[in-house]
Amino acid sequence: GGIEHATMHLIYPRFFTKAMRDMGLVDFGEPMLKLRNQGIILGADGEKMSKSRGNVIAPDDLVSRYGADTVRGYLMFGWRWEQGGPWDPNGIEGGYRWLNRVWKLVEEPRTAGGVPSEREIADLRRWTHKTIRRVTQDMEDFSFNTIIAGLMEFTNALQKAKNTPVYETDAWTEAIETLILLLAPVT
Repeated sequence: GGIEHATMHLIYPRFFTKAMRDMGLVDFGEPMLKLRNQGIILGADGEKMSKSRGNVIAPDDLVSRYGADTVRGYLMFGWRWEQGGPWDPNGIEGGYRWLNRVWKLVEEPRTAGGVPSEREIADLRRWTHKTIRRVTQDMEDFSFNTIIAGLMEFTNALQKAKNTPVYETDAWTEAIETLILLLAPVT
């Protein structure tokens, strides 16, 4: 793939759009408003992946070892979407550890103790809504790597909050649901 592959596919919708415009069926001449090309993920050697070079990474092996969520998360986090870069065989481990931390954060219960202060509740809600705003903006900008960075920061904040009386409050439930929903598009 790459830009040369995508460009060839775009010839067809442009041709048909221009033909339909000329026939009076549509009132515009370009089918796409913006072209975005994703970067190419290179082999660990920095070269374009190729069977002949022997530097291809088999996604099925990675999915069976780490799970599809981890592989997708690593692909989103590893590079700026439009730039791509060389595959780091050790880089996927960090994403795997983080998603396991998220799993434990959500699934492992803790005995709640005490009554949360209004400030603790407000701080957690502030983190939640700040993260929603950040991830929304990053999604609109196609900045998938910074979405994951923001979710990692949110996970750290939630890990700290879990050890306070705010655990098992409505604010906690909202924060956990938000984390899971924001994870879905990038994992």
